[in-house]
Amino acid sequence: MTMTKKEKKSIANNKYYQKNKDRLAEKWKNDEVRKEKLKVYYQKNKEVILERAREWNHKNKEARKLIVERVKKAKIQTFWQVNEAKRNEH
Repeated sequence: MTMTKKEKKSIANNKYYQKNKDRLAEKWKNDEVRKEKLKVYYQKNKEVILERAREWNHKNKEARKLIVERVKKAKIQTFWQVNEAKRNEH
């Protein structure tokens, strides 16, 4: 079974990305042109993206519950953090 050119390119791109993802993330974070293109893309495709997210949430209810719980836990402050914040207010 032979791979098509497109499949080979996809595999090569994936390997390159996995190898360089930290460097690429840093580069893309500061790339204003890329940010602007993404902003336009998300504005144009907002409904499609939201629909895809709704479908995923519907299909993966258990995974969605885990994500929601993780977010809640991250927001909860410990007793010590709350007391420290109160002390700093006075």
